[in-house]
Amino acid sequence: MRADGGLAAKLLIGLGAVLTVNALALGVTYVLYPGYVDTGEPNIVALAWRMLAGHPVYLPVDDAVRTTNIYGPYLYLVHAVTFALFGAGVAIGKAPAVLALGGAFAFVWLAARRHGTAAAALALALAGGIVVHNLPATVWDRPETFMIFLAALALWLAETARPGAGNWPRAALIGATVGIAMGMKVFAALYFLPAGLLLLLRAGIVPAVTAAAVALGTAILPFALPAFDLGHLLAFAGLLAGKPNSPAELVKILRYLLYYAVPAAVFLAWGWRRMASEERRETLLLLGGTVAALLVVLYPAQKPGAGMYYLLPFLPAFTLLAARGFAATSEAMPSRAGYVALALALVVAVLAVPTERRFLRGLDWTEAKAIAQEIEAIRTDLAPRSIEIGIGDDNDSYRRTYQRTRLVFDGHPYTLDTSIIIETTAWGVQLTEATLDLIRRCATQVWLIPKGERPFDWIGYYGKDTYGPAFRDAFHGAYEKRESRTFFDVYACRRPSS
Repeated sequence: MRADGGLAAKLLIGLGAVLTVNALALGVTYVLYPGYVDTGEPNIVALAWRMLAGHPVYLPVDDAVRTTNIYGPYLYLVHAVTFALFGAGVAIGKAPAVLALGGAFAFVWLAARRHGTAAAALALALAGGIVVHNLPATVWDRPETFMIFLAALALWLAETARPGAGNWPRAALIGATVGIAMGMKVFAALYFLPAGLLLLLRAGIVPAVTAAAVALGTAILPFALPAFDLGHLLAFAGLLAGKPNSPAELVKILRYLLYYAVPAAVFLAWGWRRMASEERRETLLLLGGTVAALLVVLYPAQKPGAGMYYLLPFLPAFTLLAARGFAATSEAMPSRAGYVALALALVVAVLAVPTERRFLRGLDWTEAKAIAQEIEAIRTDLAPRSIEIGIGDDNDSYRRTYQRTRLVFDGHPYTLDTSIIIETTAWGVQLTEATLDLIRRCATQVWLIPKGERPFDWIGYYGKDTYGPAFRDAFHGAYEKRESRTFFDVYACRRPSS
C-alpha cells in the first residue's frame, strides 16, 4: 500500500490541484481571447473550415493557391468536426486543443494513480508546470496538445493491462491513439514507444502486434477522403525535408528537457533499489523506450521551425516515471520523499512564472477586439466583394493578419497564407507564374494590408524575402490603395468592375 498520508503528501496533492487548475485556466483564457498568438494557427482552422465545403487540404506543389501545410489529416478532421457541430469561430477553433489538455491531465492522473494518490499528485504538479513552461504551444490548435492527450491515454491503457485474456479492446484503443497521432505528425509513433513496450510486457506479443496493425490502419484511413491527397502531402514533405540542422536550437531543447527529466531521474535513482522486481522491470522498459524515442525525436526537433514543443508528448511518460520512483521511495520514507517531491514540483512551477506572465502580457485584448471589429466593418462596407488579408513590411504588424480566419469563416477566398509561404520560399519552393496570375487578374477583389506599410515586402523569420519582387510588381500592377482604416489599408483591384 502506498503511503499517502502526512503533511507533505497533502501539500503535494494541493499543489497538483492548483497547478492543474492554473494551466487549464490559461487554456480557457486563450479560448476566450479574440485573436491568435501563433502564425500557424489560422491556417489550420481555415483549411478545416473550407474542407467542409469540399475544398482539398493538400494541393499540388505548383498550385496557384499557397495554403498547404504538412500536418496530417486528423488535425484538420478534429477541427472540421467541431465546426460542423458548432459552427465556425475563433473561439470554437481553439476549444478542441484546450479540451484535449484537460483530457491529458485526467489521464496523467489516472496512469499514475495506481502508484498512490501522492504519486499521481506529483505527476499532475509536474505536468502543470511543464505545460506553463511551453506556452503557447500547450494551448494552440497545432498537434502538440492533442498528442499529449493521446500519449497519456495510451499510457493509462498500458498501465492497466493485465496478463491473460481481455486485452484486445485495450490493444485496439492503444493502436487507435497511435494511428491518430501519426495522422497528425508522421513520426508521432515514437512518442508511444513506452506505452507499446509496456503493453508488450504485460499482455504479450499478439495484442502488441494488434495495436501496431490498428495504428497503421487508423493512420492511413483519412486518405480515402478526397480532401487528403497523400501524393500532394508527400511532395510537400519531401521539399521541406532538407532543412538544415540548428545546434543552437538543440541546446535550447536540451535545456527544456531538464524540466521533464530531472524530477524523474531524482526519484528513479532514489527509489530504484526499493522497487519490487516486476516494478523495476516495467520501469526500466518505460525508461528505455522513453530515452530511445527521445534520441530520435531530437533530430527533427532541432530543425528550423520546430523547437522544444516537440518534447511535449513525452510529458506523460516522464511524469509516470517520476511517479513510479516517488512511490517506491515513499514506501520507506514518506515524509522526506514528499518534501523532495514538493520542492521539485515547486521549482518547475516557479521557473515557469515568467513564461506565464509573458504569455498573458502578449494577449492584447483591446487591440484584438478592435481588429476584429474593423475586419467586420470592412467586410460589411465592401460586400459583396471578395476580401483577403495580406502582409506588409514589418514584424510587429504581422499579428494583425492572424485574424484572417474571420473572413475565411464568412466565405471569402483563401489563396495565400504567409505562414506557409515563409516556409516554402525559405527552402526553395518559389511562387509560380500561376500564383502571380491570381494577383494579376484580381482573383481576390480586395486585399487588406497593415496600415502604412509596403504590401508583401516582408523579410520572414528565416531572413528571406517572403514574396519576392515579381509578386510585388504583379500586385502593384493590379491593385491600388483606396482607403486607410485604423489597422489596415484597403487595396482594391484597379479594374473599374472591382
